[in-house]
Amino acid sequence: MSSTLLSSLKALHVLAAILFVGNVIVTGIWTAIFFRARHTHDFRVAARAIVLTDWLFTVGGGALLTITGVSLAIGRGYALWGTPWIRQAMVALAISTVMWLVLLVPAQRIMLRPSFGDADDARLVRAYSRWNVAGWTATAPLIYAVWCMVAKPG
Repeated sequence: MSSTLLSSLKALHVLAAILFVGNVIVTGIWTAIFFRARHTHDFRVAARAIVLTDWLFTVGGGALLTITGVSLAIGRGYALWGTPWIRQAMVALAISTVMWLVLLVPAQRIMLRPSFGDADDARLVRAYSRWNVAGWTATAPLIYAVWCMVAKPG
């Protein structure tokens, strides 16, 4: 693989990591702001934005991150599972992805429901709380994966 192609893949890999991890962190912050204003603003707007940005940046960025990461590893002659820092980053990404699918997506579906009157506000609070805690917990392995890519621990 040429050095130009490797450099291009590396740039795309870094861009994908920025989009992916950045979206995860920023979404948690601005959703907290919208959640606090849910009595004066329609929180479903924020919930729809979560779903949209998840598809664009979390899924899209994650796919680009994975494709460029595997391509870089193969292009540079690294064994995917045999290189400790690559394996650790892949496991961290897998853990975060499973948490997203199992915990975050179901909570998002509840937050998208058409109406939350006073009686339903408790259900929204529970869904948002679950989404918030699971989301920040699922972010920790992503931060660890970024650290693995930079520090390359043995």
